Amino acid sequence: MSDAPKTLEQLSAEWLAAKKVETTANKERVEIEEQIVLLTGKRDEGSKTHSATGFKITVTGKMNRKMDWDKWEAVKGQIAPILHPVKLKPTLDEVGVKYLQANEPEIYVLLPLEVTPAKTSVDVKAVD
Repeated sequence: MSDAPKTLEQLSAEWLAAKKVETTANKERVEIEEQIVLLTGKRDEGSKTHSATGFKITVTGKMNRKMDWDKWEAVKGQIAPILHPVKLKPTLDEVGVKYLQANEPEIYVLLPLEVTPAKTSVDVKAVD
């Protein structure tokens, strides 16, 4: 039994194999979910719980809604502001933060930021 570290080539091959298993398993799970929905039915929105011997199954329906912001600007004046179904939430400008860090460090240090490492992404593709 060898304790030698694996090569990048070995790890890449293993990554591709694991990714294939993951993709296949995901596809199988989605197909099973579709069969469950055929048996249980679904609501357009909201959840319903079903029982099967040894199992509790919750089927949740959801609707996606997306605003056409250009058209919203044209009609929002016709709706009382108290009834506007819009929330404005501040978001961090990553480009601006990086600019301040690189070019205006005395301002950057004033920012109440919490900076933590994110998961490093890895993608492997076989080449011919």
